[in-house]
Amino acid sequence: MHIHNHYNTGKTALVLAGGGLTGAVYEIGALRAIDDLLINRCVNDFDIFVGTSAGALVATFLANGMSPKTMLQITNGVHPHIHPIQRNHIFRFNTQELKRRATGLPHKLLKAWSHYLRYRSDMTFFDFIWSLGEALPSGFYDNQSLADYIELVLSAPAFSNRFTELEKELYIIATDLDNGERVVFGQGDYQNVPISQAVAASSAVPIVYKPVRIGDREYIDGGIRGNASIDLAVERGAALIICINPLVPFDNSNRDSIPFLGHDGGYLSEKGVQGIANQVLHIMMHSGLDYHIKQVRRSHPEVDIILIQPRMNDYQMHFYNIMRYSAQLTIAQHGFESVTLDLAEDYQRYKDVLARHGIPISRRLVIEEMNEIRQSQYNTAVVRRVLASRAAYYERRDTPFHKLNETLAELELILGE
Repeated sequence: MHIHNHYNTGKTALVLAGGGLTGAVYEIGALRAIDDLLINRCVNDFDIFVGTSAGALVATFLANGMSPKTMLQITNGVHPHIHPIQRNHIFRFNTQELKRRATGLPHKLLKAWSHYLRYRSDMTFFDFIWSLGEALPSGFYDNQSLADYIELVLSAPAFSNRFTELEKELYIIATDLDNGERVVFGQGDYQNVPISQAVAASSAVPIVYKPVRIGDREYIDGGIRGNASIDLAVERGAALIICINPLVPFDNSNRDSIPFLGHDGGYLSEKGVQGIANQVLHIMMHSGLDYHIKQVRRSHPEVDIILIQPRMNDYQMHFYNIMRYSAQLTIAQHGFESVTLDLAEDYQRYKDVLARHGIPISRRLVIEEMNEIRQSQYNTAVVRRVLASRAAYYERRDTPFHKLNETLAELELILGE
């Protein structure tokens, strides 16, 4: 007997939002968890990849066929051929502009001080500090070092630094500094920009990095116009969209019972400017994305959108500095585990949604790996091996091990989990 399955035959899309270094590594851990759920496919099999800021880097590697496992190997410095991103790739000082601005600082300081003394009756000290702003550089770091790293990685035979040479659709979001408009690298007139330059432009966080100049235009972080461009995936024909967003505000309602990172509870303001700035950034990014998803769902009810993000009481994701270089393995593990738990908690809903698009899932492998990590009492070596070393499962799909996993997973589907 032949059974006809009526699946939605539209395209599938992965939309990856920004969130700094820790956000990118969280996304890799989350993708690793999603990979474990999928049967007969992996996250690289999606049709469309849309990346903003840090998500642009991850989307670039996915569209080039790099698995989350490989990304984790690179992150942990155990990949045999690709070196990990080093601190100097992310934080190379904007030396030339810093020197140039420094030479004009004495003159600017004298001019600002004399102006303040002349009009001090209607000026505040903040006005004086603000008037010195022209003496500061357009950004303290130069993102070209990141572009150089990506170009080197994509120079390998299996990869490409050109949008037009990819089998998958890749779109990288940036903001045009001159007019404030969203720019989509990978389509139209922006197809011929090297992917490495597009990623650098998309992740040029204002003030932290100087704007990236491509041709006669300057670009800054794509998240300024919205942290995830889900509407673009819909325009390109996506019927199923999985969006991973690392930035959510922290729910500090139970402040007296929440010890977090050297803090025994209390108001967020007690952490000073850092605590407030962190929360404000997360609120702005999350609220914008929330509104964006509501608008897309209202105008395209036929499109399924799955949003994966940290819980609002996840202090670990909130209070790590989003640009912190040393937190990579911790956040990757946290992303993998927290997303795995969330997917398991709402498993039936995800299973039903994905089934509409002909994508079967099983949690058998997820449970196996989570048990292995927990039984080791979160031993770093075990975590590293589980997250980055299942080569037999992901790299060679014709092995008996892989076929056994597929058979068991399919049996679960038939019996109905």
